[in-house]
Amino acid sequence: MLMLAASPMLPSFTHAANAQTPNRGGREMKADQLGLTDTQKAQLKQIRESTRQQVDALLTTEQKEQLRVAKQQRQRPKLTLTEEQKTKMKAIRQAAKAQMDAVYTPEQKQKLQELHQQWQQRRQQRQSQPSS
Repeated sequence: MLMLAASPMLPSFTHAANAQTPNRGGREMKADQLGLTDTQKAQLKQIRESTRQQVDALLTTEQKEQLRVAKQQRQRPKLTLTEEQKTKMKAIRQAAKAQMDAVYTPEQKQKLQELHQQWQQRRQQRQSQPSS
């Protein structure tokens, strides 16, 4: 089973799959922190849209419905993908990451890496805290 979970790469894949309900606040905050130009924002938007379309074409009707319901419930989708789907999904993610990496300047890539480390640390801290 492959979970379409948050990956640092995808504003990348997860966000591409969730493009119908964009996380504009988080995406705009990241764009501001990275100092993206309007051109870069437009290029990244096109990459996300293209990735979403590729993923959409890969999923069955049932999987799309599972994804839609999970998004409505603000849960991570748990899709059972075939080996062929997994292989194609990996290729889509890798292509999207390469395209996105080509948009960023070296300074933005460094800043993005730092931000991902911070987000990962915060996520780990939240996960290690006992739930109330």
